[in-house]
Amino acid sequence: MQLNQIIQLDITDMTDEGGAIGKIDTLTVFLNKGVIGDKVKAKITKIKKNYITADVQEIQIYSKIREDERLCDIQDLCGGCQILDIKYENQLKIKQNLLKQKLERIGGIVNPNINDIVSMQNPFRYRNKTQMPLCMKNGQIQIGFYKQKTHEIIPFTDCKIQNEINNKIIEIIKRFIINEKISVYDEHNHTGNLRHIITKISQKKDEIMLILVTKDSKKLNIDFMVTEFKKNKIPVKSIVQNVNTKKTNVILSDKNILLYGREYIQDMIENLTFNIYPNSFYQVNSIQMEKMYKRALDYANLQGTETVYDLYCGIGTITLLLSQKCKTVYGIEVVAQAIESAKQNAKINNIENAKFICGKVEDEIENLVAKSNMPNVIVLDPARKG
Repeated sequence: MQLNQIIQLDITDMTDEGGAIGKIDTLTVFLNKGVIGDKVKAKITKIKKNYITADVQEIQIYSKIREDERLCDIQDLCGGCQILDIKYENQLKIKQNLLKQKLERIGGIVNPNINDIVSMQNPFRYRNKTQMPLCMKNGQIQIGFYKQKTHEIIPFTDCKIQNEINNKIIEIIKRFIINEKISVYDEHNHTGNLRHIITKISQKKDEIMLILVTKDSKKLNIDFMVTEFKKNKIPVKSIVQNVNTKKTNVILSDKNILLYGREYIQDMIENLTFNIYPNSFYQVNSIQMEKMYKRALDYANLQGTETVYDLYCGIGTITLLLSQKCKTVYGIEVVAQAIESAKQNAKINNIENAKFICGKVEDEIENLVAKSNMPNVIVLDPARKG
């Protein structure tokens, strides 16, 4: 094997990042793209003792698990939907197999028994949050997503997993930038002003929050934008300017300026109402979130007498659902702003048996146990790094 050598192979597996895996004799080959069942021609980019990496140059035979037609023009570039071109029922099988491999290889569990993945009826248009960076290219405003493993912005005309209303919002924002002569941020030189556009969309209450992330703290004049939203009947209930002065990859700062409407939008999970603020964490797939929470409640099998801990509780979504079926629930979260939101959400839902504690989970558990508040059930939903 040599660098830049062209090889032919069958794709037999996939990585959890959406890459493809094949073999040359007994040597594992990691490829940048492809689907199980594809036969590809690829160029070797790296040679190691136990594996090689390669970039696919041509798909010679397409797998039967692929969609009949291509759904997205920028899928290979943006990296947000690495397996969008696989039929949905096959996507679920691949994810289930990835979980099985992780439990076996990392967890040391022999033949783990894994239930079928709970699927969506329609696995498109589900995201309730969109983050879009901006740049200028050849004098044109570019709004889109980062190219995979880079900070190059790939513009899009329609993203199949986002709400279609975002397409109209982007067009209005482009006209707003031109009309108000707003400079667009250049991350290389740390110049310009408008850095990111974020939309949050309430699925149950049909409310939209628009967050404009700027480098400068001068308040934006958004009269033109508000007029356009009203004219186009786009239900924006909140427009917030988030000021991020740092040269950083972190999108949001803690400084928010309310430009229009409320400081929050509202959504519902089952019978409960939640206030969602600019910095609030909220699961991006509302449909599956509700199914997941219901499953957790079923597993908990609460009878109304239990003490429950909800660890890493965020704004209290799971906590308040649990509160309806137990005696007392303690929600623990290290982010102070999230705890304030959780307390507010308990208040607007008239829930009194949910107690929220701001602090590190490992410390606050010890404090609760020391006070004889032993849990009967623990719900654990840590941050990804946790």
